[in-house]
Amino acid sequence: MKTLFLSDLDGTLIGHDLAVPPDSAAGIHAAIARGDGFAAATARTPATVSKILVPIRGMLPAIVMNGAGIFDLEKGEYLCLRTLSLQKEREVRGILGHIGVNAFLYTVKGSHIDVYYREPESMSQRMFREVRTGSPYKTFVEGDAPDSAQRLFFCAIESEERTARMAEELAALEGIRFYRYRDVHDPENWYVEIYDASASKAAGVRFLRERYGFDRVVAFGDNLNDLPLFEAADEGYAVANAVPALKEAATGVLEEADTAAVGRFIGRYGG
Repeated sequence: MKTLFLSDLDGTLIGHDLAVPPDSAAGIHAAIARGDGFAAATARTPATVSKILVPIRGMLPAIVMNGAGIFDLEKGEYLCLRTLSLQKEREVRGILGHIGVNAFLYTVKGSHIDVYYREPESMSQRMFREVRTGSPYKTFVEGDAPDSAQRLFFCAIESEERTARMAEELAALEGIRFYRYRDVHDPENWYVEIYDASASKAAGVRFLRERYGFDRVVAFGDNLNDLPLFEAADEGYAVANAVPALKEAATGVLEEADTAAVGRFIGRYGG
């Protein structure tokens, strides 16, 4: 039976150092050597995914930006995109404006991402932008995106209270999908990411399963945006630090409290 292993990155396969542990890489390589497949399923963009996963060879295209894209890391190109319409952008902007929130709008042209933002920004937003400025794959642009741009998603970084207000109002807007969660690296910050309703890790699972002919999908995650991943997989395993809702939805919980647990599990799966 040919198995596809899909893993979230932050809080699941990697920790605060953003590095894949050697034990984890070894387990993944063992799975690939026996004929199984491995891919990332993450909220991150291709630029950072490519850097993080350098130690792993022979991967399949990654599910990036929570399923808004499927990106071939070797060829440097998107195989699939699920974008927000201009009308949906305007509807989301209306809600953000009502609450007084500034959000980053990610757009794509070819394989390059342009991120549009409006001043003023909070300190957390400025730090978010500054640490990502200078990448050859991503450009931050002050101002509004042109109408012709392919819109991928919004990313807002705010307090717990303000993101809760955003979630309440966004829940009434049809045709979108959003995730609200605490930053695993900085608990003071909360994220709200807003996508077209067609974009999800579940949609990414279906794409990869059908394209490469896998019999079984085994997934790993830690946060609420991994719930669609688990729903589309045959088995879903939450890591020890996962949120309670994901543990409840999981096939099982990896009790080893370190970031090599996923790779070790993959390496010995079926043995």
